[in-house]
Amino acid sequence: MVEKKVPLIKAKKTEEKNVILDPNGFFVIEIDRKEKQIRVEYFSNVYKNKRIVSGSLQKVFVGIKADALSDTISKNVAVLLP
Repeated sequence: MVEKKVPLIKAKKTEEKNVILDPNGFFVIEIDRKEKQIRVEYFSNVYKNKRIVSGSLQKVFVGIKADALSDTISKNVAVLLP
């Protein structure tokens, strides 16, 4: 197997003015240290005058493994590709 170098990109907050919102909604990802699990909340967009003004909580996913969460989310959020 050939080893390939890939960039390591550290997360940083995007300035609000540069955010491009997905018309299908958004996710909030949190680490629940007390329960020792990952929590992912899926929100659909709330529109006012054709602009996204907030979100409406649709589903909550919890798990301890990122790959299992990814599979479960893609099966349960219809607007995502499998």
